[in-house]
Amino acid sequence: MTGRIALLVAAVGAGLSAPGNAAAIDHVTLFVAPATLSQPGWKLSAAVVGPTARAGRETFGISLTRKLGNGRGEEQHGFRAAPAGTVSFDGRSGRWRARFGTVVVLDMTLTASGPAREIGESQGCRGAFASVPVRLRGSFVLRTGTRFFGTIRRLVLAGSVTFNRGGPVDCSAPAFEICSPSSVLTAVHQGSAGPAATLLLSPDAGGWLTLSFADRGGTLPAGTTWYHVLRADRLGFDPLAGRPPSIAVDLPATLAVQGSGRFAATETSTGTRGECNRVTTTGIFTGTFRTLFAGWGARRVAFGRSELASFAQESA
Repeated sequence: MTGRIALLVAAVGAGLSAPGNAAAIDHVTLFVAPATLSQPGWKLSAAVVGPTARAGRETFGISLTRKLGNGRGEEQHGFRAAPAGTVSFDGRSGRWRARFGTVVVLDMTLTASGPAREIGESQGCRGAFASVPVRLRGSFVLRTGTRFFGTIRRLVLAGSVTFNRGGPVDCSAPAFEICSPSSVLTAVHQGSAGPAATLLLSPDAGGWLTLSFADRGGTLPAGTTWYHVLRADRLGFDPLAGRPPSIAVDLPATLAVQGSGRFAATETSTGTRGECNRVTTTGIFTGTFRTLFAGWGARRVAFGRSELASFAQESA
């Protein structure tokens, strides 16, 4: 009898002292650190944000990224999905397992490779959050469907996992302490399943622009998207000639994104965002823009009169 009691006490004690009680852990996010690819300048990374009270499904993303123009721009190709859950973690170990048709097939174990540290905040939420470095081992396969990237395979990756140790989590938006003046022109080209291309232009920080394309359907698994993004920073000039009611855009041929267009205002509204006063002008944007992506080739978008466009300004 004494032996059986001793065994029971030992088992209970082991359960209580076991690190990372899985039932107490929530708000799990996996970050896969950038890993160098065989294509010069390109890196593979990933981020998976687990389900929360606000979002019932994961935000799943794998990215191929390279810097352009001495760090003054970036090209990115991102595979995105919203599965029910692909990451499990108990504070020290776990698993990352996902399959999206034949595009993404992965099964990797997660093992803590160092001590956890308190961070207090994660993904805009505040609580008893911690971050721990992890080693990923197993099988990772990403089939890009392009000749340039081909099929990317990895057996070992590095990264980190953030999680809430337990207790309340506050995901309410924090009050804006300062207001940074900004101006952004946004034009959206609609496809049959949502935005197919988006153009952003701004005079801020020396001028910047972003042109992105979304690939859905076809041979891609349902609910998944490939995003192709070209961003140019510190242009050295204002890409917007004029201000509402009329704005012209004429990008030089030396930029990675080329083209021209014109915004014509139709309606203006005012409001606030935190400490910022916001003026939003909606209107019509027409024009044609193009760029050249590694692997996915040349892309072109023509914005028409029936599509969404706006110019937003914020100031203190």
